[in-house]
Amino acid sequence: VQADDYIPEHEIQMEMEEIELRLDELERRGVELEHKLRRMEDEADEDSLLVDWFKLIQEKHALVRRESELVYTTKQQDLEQRQADVEYELRCLLNKPEKDWLDEDKERERVLMQELVTLIEQRNAIVKCLDEDKQREEEEDKLIAAMIQKKDFHADPQKKKKGKLKPMKVLKLLSPKDAKQKSPKDKKEKGEGAKR
Repeated sequence: VQADDYIPEHEIQMEMEEIELRLDELERRGVELEHKLRRMEDEADEDSLLVDWFKLIQEKHALVRRESELVYTTKQQDLEQRQADVEYELRCLLNKPEKDWLDEDKERERVLMQELVTLIEQRNAIVKCLDEDKQREEEEDKLIAAMIQKKDFHADPQKKKKGKLKPMKVLKLLSPKDAKQKSPKDKKEKGEGAKR
């Protein structure tokens, strides 16, 4: 049994590799921008670079989110497949007349029912994680939008002075270690730990 939005494993792998390449490129661009910002003295140029910096952060967040979604999708699809297998085996067992059941059949039914419950719990946990991630991502988007608004990049120069952000403070706030949150690999390992 496959969901309507099933994505073949090789397609997920290809997209993950593409995301990694794009993240590497963004990392290089981010380092270049950071060096330019540290040396910047002209406020007008600084504003322009900060706009680029925020756009880069937003793009990086979008890629990290997609990578995380793909990890969750892979795990969800694996769980769906295993659940379908367990349900099939359980149906076959339950189709057997009860008078013909052996002790092994009863034990197998118990084991399959427990595995089914575990699979459903794991799938529910993935949905919960996706919801939590979505909420956190919305908060991050609001934070970045607020920083851009505070900076007021596109307003007149007089307004700019009021909401001045210090570039180094922004760089610390949005440093790569914070921008990537938990890596999807960490989430996958955490999820596998919960499986056991």
